[in-house]
Amino acid sequence: MDEHCRTAEVYRSFFSIARQLKRLARQSAAEIGLTVHQLDILRLIRTAPGLTQKEVTERLRVPKSRVSLHIDALVDQALAVRETSLQDRRETLLRPTPAGEALCEQYNREDLSRKALAGALRQFTPEEIERLLEMHERLLNNL
Repeated sequence: MDEHCRTAEVYRSFFSIARQLKRLARQSAAEIGLTVHQLDILRLIRTAPGLTQKEVTERLRVPKSRVSLHIDALVDQALAVRETSLQDRRETLLRPTPAGEALCEQYNREDLSRKALAGALRQFTPEEIERLLEMHERLLNNL
């Protein structure tokens, strides 16, 4: 097999796995009434409460306008709150509400993409999984 065909085959493989995991993640998020992007924001501000909208945008690498709409939806659903920064009153800090925290916990328990991936990984030894992660990291570092 020539290099071009091998590259195309690896690309299709990665893309197929990612597409399937994204489909399952979207399904799990929809089951709790959120989009994947809303869930990403909620999970981020749960692990790092007090981030600004700009920081959320930078960390998730999503357009500012899209992040703003998703945050509005989270606030409207009482899953997140905006608080004025005590250090700089021009900045708004984001925090999850108790309901947002509980929804993250529920998602973590019920996420189909993680369950499916965990099941698929059971066919590999810990050493094979470690090697796979190392290869993925090397690939990512060279992209």
